Amino acid sequence: MSARLSNIGFLTFDWNKRSSLHRTLLIGIAVAGVLLYVGGKVKIYQIGYRIESLKKEKQELERANRSLRIEASSLSSPARIEEIAIKRLGMVRPAKENVVMVRRKEEKGDSPSPIPGIK
Repeated sequence: MSARLSNIGFLTFDWNKRSSLHRTLLIGIAVAGVLLYVGGKVKIYQIGYRIESLKKEKQELERANRSLRIEASSLSSPARIEEIAIKRLGMVRPAKENVVMVRRKEEKGDSPSPIPGIK
């Protein structure tokens, strides 16, 4: 046998080719395991940070959506539209005798609608 013996202090090590290969494989497996574990943890933290940033973005978008809804409802209010029609466009309200109410004939299953032509 061609086994080499090394003495380090009180320990004796047998350095042959087979044990060297086993040791290299074990170290490689251990390093791969550590890398996989650390890589998984890093990925978990990255996903956590991404979730938090998406939550903040969602809150900001919901806030913007609420303010836009409020703005849209104020811009489309009948009082504002009437004010613009009178002041900017010079329109006037028609006299009551010039207003004609049209009622449509209700069919079975239809619900009455205040706007003609809309069911």
